[in-house]
Amino acid sequence: MFLPTSSRVALAGLLFLNLALAAQSSGGADARRDRPFFRAEVDQVVLYAVVYDDTGELVSGLTPEDFIILEDGVEVEITYFGQDDVPSTSGIVMDKSGSMRAKQDLAHRATKLFLALSHPDNEHFLVMFDNDVNLEEDFTRDPEDIRDMLDNTVVGGGTALYDAIYLALEKAQTGSEAKKVVTVFTDGEDKDSYYRHEELLEKIARSNDVQLYLVALLDQALSRDRGFFGVFKSQYDKVRATVDAISGQSGAKVYFPEELHELNDVFRRIAGELRNQYRIAYITPNPLKNGGWRTIEARLRNPGKKQLTIQAKKGYLGGPETSEE
Repeated sequence: MFLPTSSRVALAGLLFLNLALAAQSSGGADARRDRPFFRAEVDQVVLYAVVYDDTGELVSGLTPEDFIILEDGVEVEITYFGQDDVPSTSGIVMDKSGSMRAKQDLAHRATKLFLALSHPDNEHFLVMFDNDVNLEEDFTRDPEDIRDMLDNTVVGGGTALYDAIYLALEKAQTGSEAKKVVTVFTDGEDKDSYYRHEELLEKIARSNDVQLYLVALLDQALSRDRGFFGVFKSQYDKVRATVDAISGQSGAKVYFPEELHELNDVFRRIAGELRNQYRIAYITPNPLKNGGWRTIEARLRNPGKKQLTIQAKKGYLGGPETSEE
């Protein structure tokens, strides 16, 4: 089902109808596994953290005592801790706009590598976009279904990047796995979306349980002119900052490879991170259910000589969700 961006009202209605129908048809008792399952309780917060050493290598074997978690500046007690390689609901969002024609083959190869390196029991879905957004493959545990759809892609059209991410976040939240991830590949700036940048940032903030990764191979033809005195942002800088902000709220990463040949390494790195995350849960000390922003700070108690660094989401919107339309 295509979701046309030409009609703002029609897009919103069709988008949510598509998600509702997909949620009804996806999964069942046999799709779930006997594993720890975190439910979206109001007072429980779950975050996924990755730790690196000073050479950029992933660090394993840390304990709860190595971490300090603060919410709004108040240290909280860790109620669950683990570094479990568990399956996830994994959404792949692929740009198929006209500018992808020369890059499609390598981009799809990198995506297939990502699938091969991911947890074998992952639940996948595929969203593709140009000036329209399409759910190409509904929930499946067979990566071959995703590969087949990639092999039959026809490129062309504009770039509805924000709409595609919005749809993927909605879709991921209906998945059967507790761990939820959306990985986005694009090569251009948004030009055709119904949702504005600010609306997407709010949606990301409300999608507390979904990790968001972006791989942005930006158009190198974008102007890098910063004005006569070099004090203004260039067109390239503005597009990069806009994409960077999308990922920043979720605590995940945005990658800006300069060349196509870098894509394999980027997708390999993302797959490695997702299989080597620390899962940390705590009870929020904030009793208010007012939907306000709550800041999370994850620290390492003793980073040591290797200058360990930690990556985790920066916060979330607490309390009931208000209408976004």
